[in-house]
Amino acid sequence: MTIKSFDDLDITDPIMFGLVFSNKHIAKPFIEHLLGIKIDHLETPIPEAVLSYDAEHKGVRYDVFARETNETGETVRSFDLEMQMVDTKELPQRARYYQSVDDGVALSKGGFYTNLKEQYIIFLCPKDIFKHGFPIYHFENRAREDTNITLGDRTFKNFYIFGKYEEFENPVVKAYMKYFATRNANSRETKTINDQVSFYKADTLIRNKYMTYEYEIHEREEKVKLEMVDAMFEKTKLTDEEISSISGIPLEEIQKRRTQHQK
Repeated sequence: MTIKSFDDLDITDPIMFGLVFSNKHIAKPFIEHLLGIKIDHLETPIPEAVLSYDAEHKGVRYDVFARETNETGETVRSFDLEMQMVDTKELPQRARYYQSVDDGVALSKGGFYTNLKEQYIIFLCPKDIFKHGFPIYHFENRAREDTNITLGDRTFKNFYIFGKYEEFENPVVKAYMKYFATRNANSRETKTINDQVSFYKADTLIRNKYMTYEYEIHEREEKVKLEMVDAMFEKTKLTDEEISSISGIPLEEIQKRRTQHQK
């Protein structure tokens, strides 16, 4: 995993994306334009929101998670925004699990299934992971016998291919997608986003938090590498030079660790 320096971060980095879109004045119009809806009240979006059923089940970390609520505070719709720069070959399955976890958390014990609200899983991708040439893919459950018949389960999974920004018909959405693809802010909405990116990049507190995060990731990677080296000592006959080449750890450190490992 390569961690960018703080100065190199832009809107397509999940951390910056989460920070920027945790602002309601940015997230609300973005969601409204993408989905063609009107949101009455959007709760403050949560960056890197973590949801899980319980300690026994795999939790999920959303880039940005938000809920629309009514005057009594009840959820009307929920939205998960994901900036996905890499095709990990499991995005459809991930979207499925993200949906299920949100439902599991939303439906309290003894609750009625009819209490489940509209839910949107939104992936923003640079490339067409489905390879059918569309700039947008809208997925919902429909009958194979007649695709005009929808299941009506209120779940929607949308994939926006922002590398195809020229093909978006809605001019506001097109400007959003162009900004993600080129970082060129040429609309009121994208200039607001760009200003927010600049604000965070000038924030000393955010910079220090990111540097701490960067250090923790580096330490975690080093630990994994060293565990891999130990496994190579025990389970392979590779030379220290070969282990150094595979792991990226300097030969001198490999030799020192082998000596420690043999004690």
